Amino acid sequence: MFSKAKRIKAILAILALGFMALPLSAQQTLAEVKSARGLTDADVLASVKTFMPRGGRDEYFAIVGTGNSGTMIVYGIPSMRIYKYVGVFSPEPWQGYGFDDESSLMLKKSSLDDRISSYGDMRYPAFSEKGGNYDGHFAFFSDGANSRIALLGLDDFETKQVLSNPVLKSIYPEAVVTPNTEYVIQSSQYPAPWTANPSDAKKSGVTFWKFVEGKEIHKSRMIKEESFTVELPAYALGYFDAGKGAGKGLIAGVAKKDGKSFVYFLDYDKLAKAGKTRVNDFNAVTYAEAQNAKAVAFVEMPADVKAVKTTPDGKYFIAVADNAVVIDAAKAKAAVNGGTVALGDIQKGTVALGSGVVDIAFDYRKNTAYASAGNDKKIVRFNYEDLKTDQSISLSFEPGYLMTPQGMSASPHSNYLTVVDKAGVYKNFPNVGPVRPSFMHLIDISSDNMTDIYTMSLPQANIYGQASVLRTTIKPIIRYPLGTNTRNGDVSRYKTVAGQEKIEREGNRVHVFGTLIRSHITPEIVRVNQGDIVTFHLTNLERAEDETHGFTVDTYGVHGSFEPGKTASVTFVADRAGAFPYYCTEFCSALHLEMEGILMVKPKGYKGGDIAAEEKLTPEQLAGYKKNYEDKLKVIAQTQDVINGVVQHLKDNHFEKYPYVKALVDDAFDQLGKGASAKEKHEKYAKEGKWKQAFLWAEQYWQYQVKTADVGLRAKKLLDEKINK
Repeated sequence: MFSKAKRIKAILAILALGFMALPLSAQQTLAEVKSARGLTDADVLASVKTFMPRGGRDEYFAIVGTGNSGTMIVYGIPSMRIYKYVGVFSPEPWQGYGFDDESSLMLKKSSLDDRISSYGDMRYPAFSEKGGNYDGHFAFFSDGANSRIALLGLDDFETKQVLSNPVLKSIYPEAVVTPNTEYVIQSSQYPAPWTANPSDAKKSGVTFWKFVEGKEIHKSRMIKEESFTVELPAYALGYFDAGKGAGKGLIAGVAKKDGKSFVYFLDYDKLAKAGKTRVNDFNAVTYAEAQNAKAVAFVEMPADVKAVKTTPDGKYFIAVADNAVVIDAAKAKAAVNGGTVALGDIQKGTVALGSGVVDIAFDYRKNTAYASAGNDKKIVRFNYEDLKTDQSISLSFEPGYLMTPQGMSASPHSNYLTVVDKAGVYKNFPNVGPVRPSFMHLIDISSDNMTDIYTMSLPQANIYGQASVLRTTIKPIIRYPLGTNTRNGDVSRYKTVAGQEKIEREGNRVHVFGTLIRSHITPEIVRVNQGDIVTFHLTNLERAEDETHGFTVDTYGVHGSFEPGKTASVTFVADRAGAFPYYCTEFCSALHLEMEGILMVKPKGYKGGDIAAEEKLTPEQLAGYKKNYEDKLKVIAQTQDVINGVVQHLKDNHFEKYPYVKALVDDAFDQLGKGASAKEKHEKYAKEGKWKQAFLWAEQYWQYQVKTADVGLRAKKLLDEKINK
């Protein structure tokens, strides 16, 4: 194990060298690689179509619910690379979701009995829309296991709101938005009593959550007081969609009872104006009131319907079945009468798609869609205007749910189709035990000859539906404004800046206001009594991109994730006496292992003196700190030499001409500027002979220097890449 001094020398050497390139062990031609691996030209072409070079960017972001895990996966198309897992309905420790106080409180408030559910069933997401097109601001999911709905902000890919449905006990795990996201909609799945009395009549229903978008993304919310649930008869409800164009104002979905299949229509504009009753302190429209308002209708279907989807132009609803039924949206809207509607009055026609059809997806080509015929093991392209099938592709598996990027919006936008393979048993995939990953196939649909070009495994997931948006539509942030509570976007009242760290005690309640910065946790020592309730309020002072810090206290089971600028809290009872290290759990720099501190928990009945008493140093200890301080000054000077060299290189090559490089340089100097107060303090304490304080503040100043050098080297590398293009 290296000593601390050797580790410091190592980090200085790395800073001085910048970035090193390793030589390749061998070179091979394309022909040699093909021969060695038995690849065909088609294999190579498929690989090239999905290959993303370093620095490249996927064209689309896709989101998919993990089903049982209660989390969201973000991946890219066409590379099919997984970018992120996001906690939504269940705790997710990587980002501290459900572990820090802020996210835990949000999840508890979403529960009807103030508990955090450890499970969620989420399958069919929705993106927010403007004019029927994805606006890149929000995503929504329903939880079929716990009757909840969630709002995620796409500026940081975090969950911002989770609400329980107070009326519907069984939720179909799908979220749908209206064309301008006026409402976020979820339906029941299985009929159940709406009240706590199990002998009450079973009912079905659809909930319209009123959504209000604020001037800032993080201020947007579903408003419970302005939302309502409409009662439907005791049918099992399935996949549904909101109309666009001629069908705007309607939703249409699957309903089943006694072996019969129906499509139901609801006119939510009429329902919003209908009389309301209160059920479980929530607005409700009775079925009788919906009928009186002529806002509901049922259509009996000739075959088993799997889903109802709206065409991109809103001209039709398509009831998905082996013989898909194309319904004229304008006629359907006019026919909603509070009762039943004959299919012949609103039907345009049918298209025979194959056997075991599961799903359809829409293309940017006019009137074009795709169907997954599971029993036939094929994907069928068809035209829903002339009611004819076109091309098809035979597959080695039974295709399930389909998705084209932006395919559920008014503007489908892609030459790709993804297909879920629910069986997922392949001889060419290694056996990892009885539970296998879910699999996703990427189909190239750019020509008449559709091609299966990639198979992607998705671990910890049970995949159903998904949604994808043009990547440039989403505008993610790089860092938060300092002190942000990321769940609501407000500046946290626990925000702490460098030099203002403190510990407050009132009785057995201890609040620690601390900061995180490479590679230092301040304060370094926290003393409490056994049985105290302790809260660490921590602020990540980083400004550099992707400098996340984690935090945990050994054996106490707490964890938090702190992205640049974020403030969050972790609370626990110090019920075990002893000394417990706390440290950063996210690798943050070469001095990551230095980022630690000690929680001292004094046993009950301890007679060793005041736990908060100031430490008194012996002359020998003071002499040791003086030497440490003098050694640190040498390191500070060496680090400054590295910074000066990088700065000169950047100036000589006119870094200001390249906006992103300039942003990094500004960030680097911002870091060094933050160290000014630490520099003043270590010099002040040195003059006073307070060598421990002088050393600690010199160490803090050096942390800012290291950050400055690190960001500067990133800027140097990027500048060199720009110059050498």
